Amino acid sequence: MRCTVSRTLSSAVVGCWLLCSGEGVTAFLSSRTCTRTRTGTSTTRPRTPTLKWNNGSHDQDQEHDQEDETVRVDSRRRDLFSSAIAASAVAASAAVASWSIIDMNHVQPAMAFTTTRLTAQWDASSGLNSNEKEFVAFDMSAYTAMRDDPSRTPLFKKSLFDRLNAGRGPGRGPESQTVLDLGTGPFALFAIMAAEMGAGKVYAIEANPEVANYARKFIQKQGFDDVITVLDGYSTDVTLPNNEKADIVVAEICGSISSEEGAYGTILDAHKRLIKDPTNAANWIPNRIQTWAAPASYTLHNLFVPPEFDWTKIANEPVRFNCRDLGLALLDEPQCVEDITFADIDILKSSTGSGSKGGTRSKTLSFKASGDRITDNTSVFFDEYRKGRLDKEKASSLATKAARSCSGIAFWPRIYLPGSSDSSEYVINSRTHPEGGPQKSHWQTVLPVMGATPVGGIQGGDVIEVTCNFDTPEGTNKSPKYTVVAEF
Repeated sequence: MRCTVSRTLSSAVVGCWLLCSGEGVTAFLSSRTCTRTRTGTSTTRPRTPTLKWNNGSHDQDQEHDQEDETVRVDSRRRDLFSSAIAASAVAASAAVASWSIIDMNHVQPAMAFTTTRLTAQWDASSGLNSNEKEFVAFDMSAYTAMRDDPSRTPLFKKSLFDRLNAGRGPGRGPESQTVLDLGTGPFALFAIMAAEMGAGKVYAIEANPEVANYARKFIQKQGFDDVITVLDGYSTDVTLPNNEKADIVVAEICGSISSEEGAYGTILDAHKRLIKDPTNAANWIPNRIQTWAAPASYTLHNLFVPPEFDWTKIANEPVRFNCRDLGLALLDEPQCVEDITFADIDILKSSTGSGSKGGTRSKTLSFKASGDRITDNTSVFFDEYRKGRLDKEKASSLATKAARSCSGIAFWPRIYLPGSSDSSEYVINSRTHPEGGPQKSHWQTVLPVMGATPVGGIQGGDVIEVTCNFDTPEGTNKSPKYTVVAEF
Protein backbone atom coordinates (compact mmCIF):
# COMPACT_ATOMS: atom_id res chain seq x y z
CA MET A 1 0.00 0.00 0.00
CA ARG A 2 1.30 3.46 -0.86
CA CYS A 3 -0.72 5.14 1.87
CA THR A 4 -3.56 4.52 4.26
CA VAL A 5 -7.07 5.77 3.62
CA SER A 6 -8.13 6.77 7.10
CA ARG A 7 -6.62 9.13 9.60
CA THR A 8 -6.84 9.19 13.37
CA LEU A 9 -7.16 12.72 14.74
CA SER A 10 -8.44 14.33 17.90
CA SER A 11 -11.63 16.25 17.16
CA ALA A 12 -10.53 18.87 19.67
CA VAL A 13 -7.33 19.46 17.74
CA VAL A 14 -9.21 19.57 14.44
CA GLY A 15 -11.71 22.04 15.88
CA CYS A 16 -8.91 24.27 17.05
CA TRP A 17 -7.21 24.10 13.66
CA LEU A 18 -10.45 24.92 11.90
CA LEU A 19 -10.99 28.07 13.91
CA CYS A 20 -7.44 29.23 14.37
CA SER A 21 -5.72 28.27 11.12
CA GLY A 22 -6.75 27.83 7.52
CA GLU A 23 -4.35 24.90 7.38
CA GLY A 24 -6.87 22.90 9.37
CA VAL A 25 -9.24 22.57 6.43
CA THR A 26 -7.06 19.99 4.72
CA ALA A 27 -6.87 17.78 7.80
CA PHE A 28 -10.58 18.07 8.49
CA LEU A 29 -11.77 17.40 4.95
CA SER A 30 -9.19 14.70 4.27
CA SER A 31 -10.41 12.81 7.33
CA ARG A 32 -13.81 12.63 5.65
CA THR A 33 -12.40 11.10 2.46
CA CYS A 34 -11.49 7.53 1.62
CA THR A 35 -9.69 6.98 -1.67
CA ARG A 36 -8.69 4.01 -3.75
CA THR A 37 -6.54 3.12 -6.73
CA ARG A 38 -8.34 2.15 -9.91
CA THR A 39 -7.30 -1.48 -10.07
CA GLY A 40 -6.96 -2.61 -13.64
CA THR A 41 -6.76 0.97 -14.90
CA SER A 42 -4.48 3.82 -13.95
CA THR A 43 -6.55 6.42 -12.20
CA THR A 44 -7.85 7.16 -8.74
CA ARG A 45 -11.08 6.33 -6.98
CA PRO A 46 -12.48 8.28 -4.01
CA ARG A 47 -14.97 6.46 -1.85
CA THR A 48 -17.01 6.62 1.34
CA PRO A 49 -14.92 7.74 4.35
CA THR A 50 -13.64 5.39 6.99
CA LEU A 51 -13.62 7.62 10.07
CA LYS A 52 -11.44 6.72 13.04
CA TRP A 53 -11.96 9.48 15.57
CA ASN A 54 -10.35 8.92 18.96
CA ASN A 55 -13.49 9.56 20.98
CA GLY A 56 -13.78 6.02 22.29
CA SER A 57 -17.35 5.87 21.06
CA HIS A 58 -17.26 3.05 18.55
CA ASP A 59 -16.37 -0.61 18.47
CA GLN A 60 -13.56 -1.59 16.10
CA ASP A 61 -15.55 -4.69 15.18
CA GLN A 62 -18.14 -2.39 13.61
CA GLU A 63 -15.63 -0.58 11.43
CA HIS A 64 -17.08 -1.84 8.15
CA ASP A 65 -20.75 -1.46 9.03
CA GLN A 66 -22.20 1.47 7.11
CA GLU A 67 -25.08 2.00 9.51
CA ASP A 68 -22.65 2.31 12.40
CA GLU A 69 -20.62 4.71 10.28
CA THR A 70 -23.56 7.10 10.23
CA VAL A 71 -23.62 7.05 14.03
CA ARG A 72 -19.90 7.76 14.08
CA VAL A 73 -20.29 10.67 11.67
CA ASP A 74 -23.05 12.19 13.81
CA SER A 75 -20.99 11.65 16.95
CA ARG A 76 -17.94 13.14 15.24
CA ARG A 77 -19.92 16.19 14.16
CA ARG A 78 -21.22 16.81 17.70
CA ASP A 79 -17.74 16.35 19.14
CA LEU A 80 -16.28 18.68 16.53
CA PHE A 81 -18.61 21.56 17.33
CA SER A 82 -18.32 21.24 21.10
CA SER A 83 -14.61 20.53 21.27
CA ALA A 84 -13.84 23.27 18.75
CA ILE A 85 -15.29 25.80 21.12
CA ALA A 86 -13.44 24.34 24.11
CA ALA A 87 -10.11 23.95 22.34
CA SER A 88 -10.25 27.38 20.80
CA ALA A 89 -10.98 28.96 24.18
CA VAL A 90 -7.57 27.79 25.28
CA ALA A 91 -5.71 28.30 22.01
CA ALA A 92 -7.16 31.55 20.68
CA SER A 93 -9.76 33.68 22.37
CA ALA A 94 -10.14 35.74 19.21
CA ALA A 95 -11.19 32.64 17.32
CA VAL A 96 -13.80 31.87 19.96
CA ALA A 97 -15.20 35.34 19.58
CA SER A 98 -15.55 34.93 15.83
CA TRP A 99 -17.14 31.48 16.37
CA SER A 100 -19.67 32.94 18.76
CA ILE A 101 -20.56 35.91 16.60
CA ILE A 102 -20.43 34.04 13.24
CA ASP A 103 -20.22 37.20 11.17
CA MET A 104 -22.52 36.55 8.21
CA ASN A 105 -21.37 39.79 6.59
CA HIS A 106 -18.71 37.59 4.99
CA VAL A 107 -21.34 35.89 2.84
CA GLN A 108 -21.31 37.27 -0.70
CA PRO A 109 -24.71 38.84 -1.44
CA ALA A 110 -26.43 38.01 -4.73
CA MET A 111 -27.34 41.63 -5.47
CA ALA A 112 -30.08 42.53 -7.91
CA PHE A 113 -28.79 43.28 -11.43
CA THR A 114 -25.31 42.18 -10.39
CA THR A 115 -23.68 39.04 -11.79
CA THR A 116 -21.38 37.04 -9.56
CA ARG A 117 -19.09 34.74 -11.54
CA LEU A 118 -17.15 31.94 -9.83
CA THR A 119 -14.79 29.31 -11.24
CA ALA A 120 -13.43 26.01 -9.90
CA GLN A 121 -10.74 23.83 -11.47
CA TRP A 122 -9.34 20.49 -10.36
CA ASP A 123 -8.17 17.14 -11.68
CA ALA A 124 -9.35 13.66 -10.75
CA SER A 125 -6.54 13.09 -8.25
CA SER A 126 -6.85 16.46 -6.48
CA GLY A 127 -7.31 16.34 -2.74
CA LEU A 128 -6.64 12.62 -2.37
CA ASN A 129 -4.51 11.09 0.39
CA SER A 130 -1.53 9.98 -1.65
CA ASN A 131 2.22 10.23 -1.89
CA GLU A 132 1.92 10.10 -5.67
CA LYS A 133 0.24 12.34 -8.21
CA GLU A 134 -1.82 9.75 -10.05
CA PHE A 135 -2.35 6.83 -7.68
CA VAL A 136 -3.90 6.21 -4.29
CA ALA A 137 -3.71 2.94 -2.41
CA PHE A 138 -6.58 1.88 -0.18
CA ASP A 139 -7.17 -0.56 2.61
CA MET A 140 -9.42 -3.59 2.93
CA SER A 141 -12.24 -1.59 4.49
CA ALA A 142 -12.68 0.31 1.21
CA TYR A 143 -12.94 -2.93 -0.77
CA THR A 144 -15.35 -4.25 1.82
CA ALA A 145 -17.56 -1.16 1.58
CA MET A 146 -17.77 -1.58 -2.18
CA ARG A 147 -18.51 -5.30 -1.93
CA ASP A 148 -21.19 -4.77 0.70
CA ASP A 149 -22.94 -1.80 -0.91
CA PRO A 150 -26.58 -3.03 -1.20
CA SER A 151 -27.35 -0.59 -4.01
CA ARG A 152 -24.45 -1.79 -6.14
CA THR A 153 -23.38 -5.43 -5.84
CA PRO A 154 -26.79 -7.17 -6.05
CA LEU A 155 -27.62 -5.31 -9.28
CA PHE A 156 -24.28 -6.22 -10.82
CA LYS A 157 -24.99 -9.84 -9.92
CA LYS A 158 -28.45 -9.73 -11.53
CA SER A 159 -27.11 -8.11 -14.68
CA LEU A 160 -24.27 -10.61 -15.02
CA PHE A 161 -26.66 -13.54 -14.55
CA ASP A 162 -29.06 -12.12 -17.14
CA ARG A 163 -26.35 -11.62 -19.75
CA LEU A 164 -24.71 -15.03 -19.24
CA ASN A 165 -28.09 -16.69 -19.67
CA ALA A 166 -29.36 -14.54 -22.52
CA GLY A 167 -28.30 -17.05 -25.19
CA ARG A 168 -30.72 -19.62 -26.55
CA GLY A 169 -29.97 -23.07 -27.91
CA PRO A 170 -27.07 -25.55 -27.66
CA GLY A 171 -23.64 -24.07 -27.21
CA ARG A 172 -24.92 -20.62 -26.24
CA GLY A 173 -25.15 -20.98 -22.47
CA PRO A 174 -22.80 -19.54 -19.83
CA GLU A 175 -20.25 -22.29 -20.40
CA SER A 176 -19.65 -20.99 -23.93
CA GLN A 177 -18.82 -17.45 -22.83
CA THR A 178 -15.69 -15.62 -21.75
CA VAL A 179 -15.96 -12.87 -19.13
CA LEU A 180 -13.39 -10.13 -18.47
CA ASP A 181 -13.38 -8.32 -15.10
CA LEU A 182 -11.50 -5.01 -15.19
CA GLY A 183 -10.12 -4.14 -11.75
CA THR A 184 -10.99 -7.33 -9.93
CA GLY A 185 -9.78 -6.32 -6.44
CA PRO A 186 -8.73 -8.67 -3.62
CA PHE A 187 -12.07 -10.50 -3.52
CA ALA A 188 -12.25 -10.99 -7.32
CA LEU A 189 -15.91 -10.29 -6.70
CA PHE A 190 -17.36 -10.21 -10.20
CA ALA A 191 -14.91 -12.78 -11.57
CA ILE A 192 -16.02 -15.32 -8.96
CA MET A 193 -19.67 -14.45 -9.60
CA ALA A 194 -19.16 -15.26 -13.29
CA ALA A 195 -17.45 -18.56 -12.46
CA GLU A 196 -20.21 -19.49 -10.03
CA MET A 197 -22.77 -18.82 -12.76
CA GLY A 198 -21.01 -21.25 -15.09
CA ALA A 199 -18.91 -18.99 -17.36
CA GLY A 200 -16.51 -21.06 -19.42
CA LYS A 201 -13.52 -18.77 -18.90
CA VAL A 202 -12.93 -15.66 -16.79
CA TYR A 203 -10.05 -13.20 -16.95
CA ALA A 204 -9.50 -10.79 -14.04
CA ILE A 205 -7.17 -7.82 -14.52
CA GLU A 206 -5.63 -6.19 -11.44
CA ALA A 207 -3.05 -3.37 -11.50
CA ASN A 208 -1.76 -3.67 -7.93
CA PRO A 209 0.57 -6.71 -7.66
CA GLU A 210 -0.16 -7.24 -3.96
CA VAL A 211 -3.90 -7.16 -4.55
CA ALA A 212 -3.51 -9.46 -7.57
CA ASN A 213 -1.69 -12.03 -5.43
CA TYR A 214 -4.39 -11.79 -2.77
CA ALA A 215 -7.04 -12.30 -5.45
CA ARG A 216 -5.27 -15.44 -6.75
CA LYS A 217 -5.23 -16.95 -3.27
CA PHE A 218 -8.85 -16.01 -2.69
CA ILE A 219 -9.88 -17.54 -6.02
CA GLN A 220 -7.97 -20.72 -5.24
CA LYS A 221 -9.64 -20.93 -1.84
CA GLN A 222 -13.03 -20.65 -3.54
CA GLY A 223 -12.07 -23.46 -5.94
CA PHE A 224 -12.18 -21.48 -9.19
CA ASP A 225 -8.50 -21.24 -10.11
CA ASP A 226 -9.12 -23.56 -13.08
CA VAL A 227 -11.66 -21.09 -14.52
CA ILE A 228 -10.30 -17.68 -13.49
CA THR A 229 -6.96 -16.31 -14.63
CA VAL A 230 -5.64 -13.18 -12.88
CA LEU A 231 -3.55 -10.88 -15.06
CA ASP A 232 -1.28 -8.27 -13.46
CA GLY A 233 -1.13 -4.76 -14.90
CA TYR A 234 -3.28 -1.96 -16.21
CA SER A 235 -5.93 -3.04 -18.66
CA THR A 236 -4.49 -0.74 -21.31
CA ASP A 237 -1.19 -2.65 -21.10
CA VAL A 238 -2.61 -6.18 -20.93
CA THR A 239 -3.38 -8.52 -23.83
CA LEU A 240 -5.51 -11.59 -23.13
CA PRO A 241 -3.79 -14.97 -23.73
CA ASN A 242 -3.76 -15.99 -27.41
CA ASN A 243 -5.25 -12.57 -28.22
CA GLU A 244 -8.60 -13.84 -27.00
CA LYS A 245 -11.51 -11.44 -26.67
CA ALA A 246 -14.29 -11.50 -24.10
CA ASP A 247 -17.99 -11.92 -24.72
CA ILE A 248 -18.84 -9.83 -21.65
CA VAL A 249 -16.78 -7.11 -19.95
CA VAL A 250 -17.51 -6.14 -16.35
CA ALA A 251 -15.92 -2.73 -15.80
CA GLU A 252 -17.01 -1.07 -12.58
CA ILE A 253 -14.83 1.98 -13.15
CA CYS A 254 -17.34 4.70 -12.41
CA GLY A 255 -16.07 7.41 -10.09
CA SER A 256 -18.07 9.86 -8.03
CA ILE A 257 -17.74 12.02 -11.11
CA SER A 258 -18.34 9.23 -13.58
CA SER A 259 -15.28 9.86 -15.77
CA GLU A 260 -12.77 10.56 -12.98
CA GLU A 261 -11.46 6.97 -12.83
CA GLY A 262 -10.42 7.09 -16.45
CA ALA A 263 -13.49 5.29 -17.83
CA TYR A 264 -13.23 7.09 -21.16
CA GLY A 265 -9.69 5.96 -21.96
CA THR A 266 -10.09 2.52 -20.41
CA ILE A 267 -13.29 1.62 -22.25
CA LEU A 268 -12.03 3.09 -25.51
CA ASP A 269 -9.01 0.76 -25.30
CA ALA A 270 -11.12 -2.26 -24.35
CA HIS A 271 -13.49 -1.37 -27.19
CA LYS A 272 -10.61 -1.78 -29.65
CA ARG A 273 -8.86 -4.86 -28.23
CA LEU A 274 -10.60 -6.82 -25.50
CA ILE A 275 -14.23 -7.50 -26.41
CA LYS A 276 -15.74 -9.43 -29.34
CA ASP A 277 -18.74 -7.23 -30.11
CA PRO A 278 -18.03 -3.79 -28.64
CA THR A 279 -21.02 -2.03 -30.20
CA ASN A 280 -23.55 -4.29 -28.46
CA ALA A 281 -24.54 -2.49 -25.25
CA ALA A 282 -25.62 -5.79 -23.65
CA ASN A 283 -21.99 -6.94 -23.59
CA TRP A 284 -20.89 -4.19 -21.17
CA ILE A 285 -21.63 -4.23 -17.42
CA PRO A 286 -22.30 -1.39 -16.80
CA ASN A 287 -23.02 -0.06 -20.27
CA ARG A 288 -23.66 3.58 -19.40
CA ILE A 289 -22.44 5.96 -16.69
CA GLN A 290 -23.62 9.48 -15.99
CA THR A 291 -22.76 12.45 -13.80
CA TRP A 292 -25.59 14.53 -12.37
CA ALA A 293 -25.21 18.02 -10.95
CA ALA A 294 -27.01 20.78 -9.05
CA PRO A 295 -26.07 23.96 -7.16
CA ALA A 296 -25.67 23.22 -3.47
CA SER A 297 -25.58 24.85 -0.03
CA TYR A 298 -23.03 23.65 2.53
CA THR A 299 -23.34 24.15 6.28
CA LEU A 300 -19.65 24.35 7.18
CA HIS A 301 -18.87 26.82 4.41
CA ASN A 302 -21.27 29.19 6.18
CA LEU A 303 -20.04 28.31 9.67
CA PHE A 304 -16.29 28.67 9.18
CA VAL A 305 -15.65 32.11 7.67
CA PRO A 306 -12.74 34.54 7.05
CA PRO A 307 -10.49 35.81 8.44
CA GLU A 308 -10.09 32.88 10.85
CA PHE A 309 -10.75 30.32 8.16
CA ASP A 310 -9.47 30.33 4.57
CA TRP A 311 -11.34 28.10 2.10
CA THR A 312 -9.10 29.22 -0.75
CA LYS A 313 -6.42 26.86 0.59
CA ILE A 314 -8.43 23.98 -0.88
CA ALA A 315 -9.59 25.82 -4.00
CA ASN A 316 -8.29 22.97 -6.18
CA GLU A 317 -9.45 20.14 -3.91
CA PRO A 318 -13.20 19.44 -4.01
CA VAL A 319 -14.94 18.32 -0.83
CA ARG A 320 -16.19 14.72 -1.03
CA PHE A 321 -19.31 13.91 0.99
CA ASN A 322 -20.92 10.72 2.13
CA CYS A 323 -24.11 10.73 0.02
CA ARG A 324 -26.15 10.68 3.25
CA ASP A 325 -24.48 13.78 4.70
CA LEU A 326 -27.18 16.33 5.52
CA GLY A 327 -24.65 19.14 5.66
CA LEU A 328 -25.04 19.47 1.89
CA ALA A 329 -28.39 20.29 0.25
CA LEU A 330 -29.41 21.05 -3.33
CA LEU A 331 -31.03 24.29 -4.48
CA ASP A 332 -32.76 22.92 -7.61
CA GLU A 333 -33.65 19.71 -9.45
CA PRO A 334 -30.50 17.89 -10.69
CA GLN A 335 -29.51 17.78 -14.36
CA CYS A 336 -27.28 15.37 -16.28
CA VAL A 337 -23.92 16.90 -17.15
CA GLU A 338 -21.99 13.84 -18.38
CA ASP A 339 -23.25 10.74 -20.22
CA ILE A 340 -20.84 8.01 -21.37
CA THR A 341 -22.26 5.01 -23.24
CA PHE A 342 -19.69 2.23 -23.54
CA ALA A 343 -20.99 0.74 -26.80
CA ASP A 344 -20.82 4.16 -28.49
CA ILE A 345 -17.50 5.30 -27.03
CA ASP A 346 -16.10 5.88 -30.54
CA ILE A 347 -18.93 8.29 -31.28
CA LEU A 348 -18.18 10.14 -28.06
CA LYS A 349 -14.54 10.33 -29.10
CA SER A 350 -15.34 11.81 -32.50
CA SER A 351 -17.82 14.28 -31.00
CA THR A 352 -15.04 15.96 -29.00
CA GLY A 353 -13.36 16.96 -32.23
CA SER A 354 -9.94 16.29 -30.75
CA GLY A 355 -8.82 13.18 -32.58
CA SER A 356 -6.66 10.63 -30.78
CA LYS A 357 -5.93 12.77 -27.73
CA GLY A 358 -9.37 12.65 -26.20
CA GLY A 359 -10.77 16.07 -25.51
CA THR A 360 -12.95 18.48 -23.60
CA ARG A 361 -16.70 18.06 -23.51
CA SER A 362 -18.56 21.22 -22.57
CA LYS A 363 -22.13 21.57 -21.34
CA THR A 364 -24.09 24.57 -20.10
CA LEU A 365 -26.93 24.11 -17.62
CA SER A 366 -29.47 26.60 -16.33
CA PHE A 367 -30.78 26.16 -12.79
CA LYS A 368 -33.47 28.10 -10.95
CA ALA A 369 -33.34 28.14 -7.16
CA SER A 370 -36.40 26.47 -5.64
CA GLY A 371 -38.22 28.30 -2.86
CA ASP A 372 -39.58 25.00 -1.55
CA ARG A 373 -36.10 23.51 -1.39
CA ILE A 374 -34.78 26.59 0.43
CA THR A 375 -37.55 26.18 3.02
CA ASP A 376 -36.87 22.47 3.46
CA ASN A 377 -33.10 22.99 3.61
CA THR A 378 -33.52 25.61 6.34
CA SER A 379 -35.21 23.04 8.56
CA VAL A 380 -32.57 20.38 7.87
CA PHE A 381 -29.70 22.79 8.46
CA PHE A 382 -31.23 23.95 11.74
CA ASP A 383 -31.17 20.35 12.98
CA GLU A 384 -27.58 19.95 11.78
CA TYR A 385 -26.40 23.06 13.61
CA ARG A 386 -28.26 22.01 16.75
CA LYS A 387 -26.40 18.69 16.62
CA GLY A 388 -23.30 20.82 16.87
CA ARG A 389 -24.70 22.29 20.11
CA LEU A 390 -25.28 25.78 18.81
CA ASP A 391 -28.10 27.42 20.72
CA LYS A 392 -31.49 27.71 19.01
CA GLU A 393 -31.16 31.39 18.13
CA LYS A 394 -27.76 31.00 16.49
CA ALA A 395 -28.77 27.74 14.79
CA SER A 396 -31.92 29.32 13.40
CA SER A 397 -30.15 32.42 12.11
CA LEU A 398 -27.30 30.45 10.57
CA ALA A 399 -29.63 27.85 9.01
CA THR A 400 -31.65 30.60 7.32
CA LYS A 401 -28.47 32.18 5.91
CA ALA A 402 -26.96 28.86 4.81
CA ALA A 403 -30.12 27.65 3.06
CA ARG A 404 -30.11 30.84 0.97
CA SER A 405 -26.47 30.45 -0.04
CA CYS A 406 -24.61 28.52 -2.72
CA SER A 407 -21.15 27.05 -2.08
CA GLY A 408 -20.66 25.40 -5.46
CA ILE A 409 -21.99 22.79 -7.86
CA ALA A 410 -22.42 19.25 -6.50
CA PHE A 411 -21.75 16.17 -8.66
CA TRP A 412 -22.57 12.46 -8.23
CA PRO A 413 -22.84 9.35 -10.46
CA ARG A 414 -25.70 7.30 -11.91
CA ILE A 415 -24.95 3.85 -13.38
CA TYR A 416 -26.89 1.73 -15.89
CA LEU A 417 -26.56 -2.04 -16.33
CA PRO A 418 -28.14 -4.26 -19.02
CA GLY A 419 -31.08 -6.45 -17.99
CA SER A 420 -32.55 -9.69 -19.29
CA SER A 421 -33.58 -8.17 -22.62
CA ASP A 422 -32.45 -5.38 -24.89
CA SER A 423 -35.20 -3.15 -23.53
CA SER A 424 -34.60 -3.78 -19.82
CA GLU A 425 -31.99 -2.35 -17.49
CA TYR A 426 -30.96 -1.90 -13.88
CA VAL A 427 -30.09 1.55 -12.53
CA ILE A 428 -27.86 2.37 -9.56
CA ASN A 429 -28.44 5.76 -7.96
CA SER A 430 -25.89 7.17 -5.53
CA ARG A 431 -28.41 9.86 -4.56
CA THR A 432 -32.17 9.53 -4.89
CA HIS A 433 -33.47 10.15 -8.39
CA PRO A 434 -34.73 12.46 -9.77
CA GLU A 435 -34.76 14.78 -6.73
CA GLY A 436 -31.12 14.16 -5.73
CA GLY A 437 -31.82 13.55 -2.04
CA PRO A 438 -29.43 11.86 0.40
CA GLN A 439 -29.25 8.07 0.54
CA LYS A 440 -26.86 5.26 1.38
CA SER A 441 -24.07 4.65 -1.14
CA HIS A 442 -20.36 3.96 -1.17
CA TRP A 443 -19.97 6.55 -3.92
CA GLN A 444 -19.60 10.16 -2.85
CA THR A 445 -21.04 13.55 -3.70
CA VAL A 446 -18.30 15.88 -4.98
CA LEU A 447 -18.51 19.61 -4.21
CA PRO A 448 -15.86 22.04 -5.49
CA VAL A 449 -16.13 24.97 -3.06
CA MET A 450 -16.19 27.92 -5.45
CA GLY A 451 -15.31 30.83 -3.21
CA ALA A 452 -13.78 31.96 0.07
CA THR A 453 -17.37 32.53 1.18
CA PRO A 454 -20.69 31.31 -0.22
CA VAL A 455 -22.83 33.39 -2.55
CA GLY A 456 -25.62 34.51 -0.22
CA GLY A 457 -29.08 36.03 -0.38
CA ILE A 458 -30.38 33.53 -2.91
CA GLN A 459 -34.17 33.50 -3.32
CA GLY A 460 -36.62 31.21 -5.04
CA GLY A 461 -36.57 31.88 -8.78
CA ASP A 462 -32.98 33.13 -8.91
CA VAL A 463 -31.19 31.76 -11.99
CA ILE A 464 -27.78 30.07 -11.77
CA GLU A 465 -26.03 29.47 -15.10
CA VAL A 466 -23.40 26.71 -15.01
CA THR A 467 -20.84 25.74 -17.65
CA CYS A 468 -18.92 22.49 -17.16
CA ASN A 469 -15.80 21.55 -19.15
CA PHE A 470 -14.68 17.93 -18.66
CA ASP A 471 -11.29 17.14 -20.18
CA THR A 472 -11.04 13.34 -20.46
CA PRO A 473 -7.83 12.10 -22.11
CA GLU A 474 -7.99 9.11 -24.40
CA GLY A 475 -5.03 7.54 -22.64
CA THR A 476 -5.00 6.47 -19.00
CA ASN A 477 -1.64 7.98 -18.07
CA LYS A 478 -3.17 11.38 -17.30
CA SER A 479 -5.93 12.36 -14.91
CA PRO A 480 -9.16 13.87 -16.24
CA LYS A 481 -9.44 17.59 -15.54
CA TYR A 482 -12.56 19.56 -14.67
CA THR A 483 -13.53 23.24 -14.90
CA VAL A 484 -16.83 24.64 -13.65
CA VAL A 485 -18.02 28.22 -14.10
CA ALA A 486 -21.15 29.45 -12.28
CA GLU A 487 -22.88 32.79 -12.77
CA PHE A 488 -25.45 34.02 -10.25
